[in-house]
Amino acid sequence: MATSSVAASYTTPRDTTRADWREMVDTPRSQAGFCPFRGSDALPNEAVFEAFAIALISANTRWGGIARIRSDLHEPFEDFSPTRYAAMSDNAIRETVWPWFRERRAASAGLDKRLLSLRQTAAVLAGLDMYRSARHFLEAAYAEAGGSPEGLAMLIGGSPGWKLPGFGIPLAAEALRLLGFDLCKPDRHVLRAMGSWRLVRFARWDRKGKFTAPQARPSEMLEAMLAVRGLAEANGLGVSYANSVI
Repeated sequence: MATSSVAASYTTPRDTTRADWREMVDTPRSQAGFCPFRGSDALPNEAVFEAFAIALISANTRWGGIARIRSDLHEPFEDFSPTRYAAMSDNAIRETVWPWFRERRAASAGLDKRLLSLRQTAAVLAGLDMYRSARHFLEAAYAEAGGSPEGLAMLIGGSPGWKLPGFGIPLAAEALRLLGFDLCKPDRHVLRAMGSWRLVRFARWDRKGKFTAPQARPSEMLEAMLAVRGLAEANGLGVSYANSVI
């Protein structure tokens, strides 16, 4: 079956079960060839830290919960200043940042620990590590990845020397999508779709339930991301858009 036919067979039922599904698709400003290191696209540290902070709190929760508090997130994250967040103590994060989310019923499972690990990521993005700035860190990683958005997600989500604390490959990809990179986030929905369509073969997939996702290795996550890219390009769509539809 051609990839375009796969997409058609998968999306058609949505038109009858929920007519407004296309309006529900989350389409960040991702675009092919986007690079945040030059000219008018150059991003300040705060914009980079904002993307990584939002990606991190999105784990184990629905995006609607994030959208509900989105406009106020500058409060717990020190106006998205990586320097100021990196300077916070464990106690300050436990006593001010964590309660902020709990009071708004936006505290997902494991968020308390992720908020602590985010401080280490903030230190890297603030230039307190070996990099001068968040943009310098991303630029160096992007060059190391050969200019591949998927390769960049693999590096900062799982490669020694590049991995950001608290970020696996899916969350790293989500942060890059929020920054504008056009790529797929290999979450459980995408992995299940790629496996069900036989575009990726996973070594571990017990299928205990109807919606059980594969237990993907890093190499299989990369394969899934590239499969979504191929599917998107075959249908003339942006990768991030195709990801959101899935």
